[in-house]
Amino acid sequence: MKRLATILSGCALALAFPVLAQEAMLPTPDAKSLGMGGVAMTTLSGSHALYGNSAMAVFSQMPSQVSSSYFGQADFDYYAVTGYYRFANVDLVQAGWRQYIRERGNNDMALDLGYARRIGERWSVGVVARYLHLKRYDETADALAADVSAAYSLPLEGVGTYATLRAGAKAGNLGGYLRGGGHTLPTDLAAGVALDTFLTDAHEVTVGVDAGYYFVPSAVRGFRMSVGAEYNLMQLVQLRAGYSYGERRDYYPSHASVGAGLRVLHLRLDFAYLFAAKGTPLRNTYCLSFGIDF
Repeated sequence: MKRLATILSGCALALAFPVLAQEAMLPTPDAKSLGMGGVAMTTLSGSHALYGNSAMAVFSQMPSQVSSSYFGQADFDYYAVTGYYRFANVDLVQAGWRQYIRERGNNDMALDLGYARRIGERWSVGVVARYLHLKRYDETADALAADVSAAYSLPLEGVGTYATLRAGAKAGNLGGYLRGGGHTLPTDLAAGVALDTFLTDAHEVTVGVDAGYYFVPSAVRGFRMSVGAEYNLMQLVQLRAGYSYGERRDYYPSHASVGAGLRVLHLRLDFAYLFAAKGTPLRNTYCLSFGIDF
């Protein structure tokens, strides 16, 4: 059961970019966030808001979206598909599927359903329910968890051109196992702030920072912080870079990242590559996301 606890603890670390330690996990697969060092609480127009801050998606200008991602390296393959649909202009429903494939029969899967609602012009709230199924060559396990999030968006005057300040927070992985063992899914809390502004009509810059803390269990307890920036040329080409500090080397090690994006009509293509120390789970890790905005 100790081994099973380690596996499930890893899967529950899906706050801003949990990683692959000794056992399989389900990291956030949004290449835009990953390219900015894992900044996820304030990400707009990303590929998978459901796995970052679901409340922030309400402020996107797109009525609906479908996205897919591949995230991996030599030792594993990880796939994700999500979508959202806006109705009544203030309500958003979201759904997602993730699968993590490793050797020797390891096959982890998660289903997520989310709902977000805009409150007035500035605020929004969101909730995500999650079902986890972990399959190993010698055992299986199931768990239920939920995320609760909030977001805030404020246009700024006198700061650049069309500047916007965004803030977001999330309490993640509130839940537990469906059967026995006496284990507890890790509970985490994260918050972030971002500022984007147009330098000219063709040049936009976004900077953001996230901070979070994992509370339980003791194996993963610790602090992490992400900082990142994006340069957007004519809403067509994006360049990104960031850095993430992680207190737990085996679960969320420190790493740098770079990324790029391309927007053509309603199509999105994003790529991220992570630079982590030798011997850590994120070394030579990359992510590719593709999406359609309707």
